[in-house]
Amino acid sequence: PSIAPSFTPSYSPSMNPTLTPTKSPLFVLFTYGESLYTENDLNIQISFGLTARQIAQTRSTVSFANGEQSSIPYHGMMDGAGIAPLPDGGYAYLSNAEISSGRGGVYGLYFNQDGEITDYKALLTGTSRNCGGGMSPWNTWISCEEVGGGQCWQVEPDPNKPNHKSPKPTLLGGPDGGAYETVAVDNTNKNKPVFFTTEDSSKGELRRFEADGNGWDALHEGGQTTYLEFIDGNRFQWTTDISTGENSASSHYPNAEGIIYHNSTLYFVAKVTRTLFILDLNDMTYTSERTGSSWVGQGAFNSQPDQIIENDMDERKFIYFTEDGGNAPGVHVRDREGMYYTMARGVPGGRYAGDETVGIAFSPDRRKFYFGFQDAGVLMEVTRDDGQSFN
Repeated sequence: PSIAPSFTPSYSPSMNPTLTPTKSPLFVLFTYGESLYTENDLNIQISFGLTARQIAQTRSTVSFANGEQSSIPYHGMMDGAGIAPLPDGGYAYLSNAEISSGRGGVYGLYFNQDGEITDYKALLTGTSRNCGGGMSPWNTWISCEEVGGGQCWQVEPDPNKPNHKSPKPTLLGGPDGGAYETVAVDNTNKNKPVFFTTEDSSKGELRRFEADGNGWDALHEGGQTTYLEFIDGNRFQWTTDISTGENSASSHYPNAEGIIYHNSTLYFVAKVTRTLFILDLNDMTYTSERTGSSWVGQGAFNSQPDQIIENDMDERKFIYFTEDGGNAPGVHVRDREGMYYTMARGVPGGRYAGDETVGIAFSPDRRKFYFGFQDAGVLMEVTRDDGQSFN
């Protein structure tokens, strides 16, 4: 599908507004990656105008705003993450642990309304290789196991909700399970939300689950599952035959990873071929491109794409990517014109060489951005120096 631009990005090394204001105060569009500076203490390079700080480290306890420490150390092998707003104005950063043999799970890092850390605890344990996932429309976290026979679990982060201590496998993975990755949802029809789930396998079919209702129970009762099939003429359809879906995945989109939905458009990446697919769900047509193929500024996106997220795409149309492997794995950004930029990356050949960036998410007000390095076990928080929200 054609993605018509509603603004023209500025490629000058500045943070001048390039978006006509529709509300006050004026949003200032940030230009990524034209110039990176090295933050030696963190072993990263990051776009000028951004500041990062480390907020958690695997095997170390987490420091709270009141001076206390968490009762358990921060989890290892963190991976996909999401943000859940809470009724008190705070939020929870929900992070998977991609550990095998029943030692994986989901952990919650809790923030107050001022963005200060107040708690850290396990929300799901006893699962394996919790990789990606996605937020539901009712602000639960869906955590996917990337292991044979794995499932996608629904986790309630709000301590005041009845299912907070009762995470439960959903119907997204079907009765046989699979090596699942990430979940996106189309909640246009709130009585029948549609969930899309990727599978990191050479023949991992992309699943479409149409729920029969909205809320916690919608992922555990009823529903219908179909599978993505690419057909001639850059068109696609949904089939009820899983074997057809598997064959299409093997031929066109093996090892699918991150996925997002926005405005009747589905975006997902196939990591082995380093391809971004863009599906128009109205016209039932698709386009594709190699990730990082059109580059602006410093940095590079040469290794495999993994998780992807969007942020207020109606106004800004930016997609954020993590990167698996390479000499300087980073967080990269694609604008609506198909141009790519580096937001932050490891110092080339430094501590994070060969690592994987993970856990990208925005605070509810979009003034804080989170990402980490999986093997090193480092979680960082990024803010704009001008105090504005992120694109």
